Amino acid sequence: MKKIPILAITISMFLCVSKSYAQCTISDPPTLPDGTTATEQQMEAAQQSVKAYMTDTQEYLACLEMEGRAKTDKNWNVLYNAQSVKMESLAKEFNKQLRAFKARGN
Repeated sequence: MKKIPILAITISMFLCVSKSYAQCTISDPPTLPDGTTATEQQMEAAQQSVKAYMTDTQEYLACLEMEGRAKTDKNWNVLYNAQSVKMESLAKEFNKQLRAFKARGN
């Protein structure tokens, strides 16, 4: 008789764990300063923000991949690819602003 409550608790624990993977979240990308007018401190802060965002995005992508393997639909793949494009765009834009900053002779 005690096996039924233990089984119910075990099943509910697995359901809670699987739901946590279904809630992959990512924040918006950081706003970058204009390299033609930014100070060195602003560029350094932007670099740190970009690095943190990239780390967070890698964790998000890993979460999506784990979630996707557990599901049969391919919606996670669309989200994964879209976020990868955002990461690449942010890196390109940061590098563009950094080149503009360095071109000023800083």
